[in-house]
Amino acid sequence: MSLSFVLGMAVALAIFLYWRVHGGQIPDFFSVLALLLCPPFVLARVTGPTPDSDFALVLISGTIVFANAVLYAGFAAGIYFVATVVAKRRRRVL
Repeated sequence: MSLSFVLGMAVALAIFLYWRVHGGQIPDFFSVLALLLCPPFVLARVTGPTPDSDFALVLISGTIVFANAVLYAGFAAGIYFVATVVAKRRRRVL
C-alpha cells in the first residue's frame, strides 16, 4: 500500500505540474485522461491556472496530491482485501 500511496502522489504531481507549465491548457483527450488517473484534479480545473495567492496554490496542489495518494492506497487496500478473501476460500476448498 505504501507503493500505491507514493505512486498516487507521483501521478498527481506529474499531472498538476504539466497543467501548471502549460498554463491550464490541456487538450481535451489529455484532460479526460488526467481526470481518470487523478480524480482530485477537478480542483485544478475549478480554480483555474492562476489562483489568487501562493497560499491558495499550495493548498490546492497539496490537496490534489494527498487526495490522489489516498485514493490509490485505498484502491490497493481493496484489491488486497479481495485477494486475501479469495485465497482463504481456495485453501478451505482444497
